[in-house]
Amino acid sequence: MTHPQILVTVDGLPVSGAFFDRLVSLTITDREGIRSDTLDLVFNDAPPHFQSPRRGAVVMVTILSGVGGFVGAYVVDRVEFSCLPYTITVKGHSADLRSEMKANKTKHWDDASVKDIVAEKAGDYGLEAKISDAVSGYVYEWIGQQDESDLHFLERLAERHGALFTIKNGSLLWLERGTGKTAGGTAIPPAVVLMPSIIEGSCRMSETDVDRFAKVKAYWQDRKGAKRQEVVVDADPEASGEHVLRDPYSSREEAESAARAAAREMMRGLVETSCSIIGRPALMAGQPVIYAGVRPLVDGREFILETVRHSFTKSGGLRTAFTGKLKAG
Repeated sequence: MTHPQILVTVDGLPVSGAFFDRLVSLTITDREGIRSDTLDLVFNDAPPHFQSPRRGAVVMVTILSGVGGFVGAYVVDRVEFSCLPYTITVKGHSADLRSEMKANKTKHWDDASVKDIVAEKAGDYGLEAKISDAVSGYVYEWIGQQDESDLHFLERLAERHGALFTIKNGSLLWLERGTGKTAGGTAIPPAVVLMPSIIEGSCRMSETDVDRFAKVKAYWQDRKGAKRQEVVVDADPEASGEHVLRDPYSSREEAESAARAAAREMMRGLVETSCSIIGRPALMAGQPVIYAGVRPLVDGREFILETVRHSFTKSGGLRTAFTGKLKAG
């Protein structure tokens, strides 16, 4: 059981002892990609009733332990009051995910690289752009954002080029998906999960034959020939059949990039893991992890974390649960 130091501020002010006296549980969920990270707080609201953080408040949470720490800021977007028994549930989303990013826009670019476009979008919101060259070099003769939010447009662009798009701690990250590398291309050392830290009955690794295909096909529009062309790439050599990407692409190079990205994600999804361990607040989504001393076929396989959930209760201390897919080869 891990009992870390937890520091909380609401709108920049440290909380009082009453906050922790009434706190039943605190849960932080960190997700890979643009799905919003979340905060859940549950309080005992027995009389005299408790004044919880209001909607719109900014809650900063810091979790410190001997194996690293976590810091995150969240905007409260929901407060629920339950009666008999009296509890208050406070929910919030990442403060990095701004509402204006969800507004639909129309715009286009001529002769612009993916890196140019992503950097421009980051600048629009005052975010620092950290962009991997491996998934941002493609140059579009023309690309349009038509009645589409910036979040949806960037997510669509990321899918086409095998990128992971996320916003964390004031930075827009555009990384090579599934590789566990920084924007600069440096491999992140994997966190090691040892058997003594695993909560009994929680560790799983699965291998599946579902959604296996030998090939991935994508279509692109040949403007000169005024007809649709196709490109096919290899995927799983032990499977049969063909997976077809429905979206049309602007060139052969873009179609091939999208097809290869889809093939990599298909192979990663064949092997998945989930586990709960004694609290490790430094673990985060997108980080590589390996098991050691668990069992053959599980030990040593490197996974990229997709979801990490840190949960604290007074009785159970801090626990960390995660899910992940096999690291891209």
